[in-house]
Amino acid sequence: MVRATPRRQFVPERGLRGVLARLVAAVRTGLAARWVLPLSAAFLVGQVCDVFTTHVALASGRFQEANPVFAPALASNEVVALLVKLTLAGLVLLAALTKLTGRRRTAVLAVLVFISLEAPLTNGLRLLGVL
Repeated sequence: MVRATPRRQFVPERGLRGVLARLVAAVRTGLAARWVLPLSAAFLVGQVCDVFTTHVALASGRFQEANPVFAPALASNEVVALLVKLTLAGLVLLAALTKLTGRRRTAVLAVLVFISLEAPLTNGLRLLGVL
């Protein structure tokens, strides 16, 4: 005789494990769309390139930070300021992946990629003396 086994009900975990599990699930769902993963990667690469070109420009002594809000932080501790910048970029990406859906998420990520790649490109052209 065969007897059906009862289906297990999904019980969400509580506490920090539950929050992290829901966050990971939301990010996976967000990255599943066609253009989201390449746009997310391009955004992160742009942010890392921006941090790198900013560091190189400031280390050369020929340039200073143009952002009046960010300049004092860079002057006091460059490494911490640049890590905070990367952390904030990661949080912006996380918010875009988990809070936006569909075309809106893709459009926002495309704008973020443009802004993210424009800054290091401009920094690089300034370092080369083109701008």
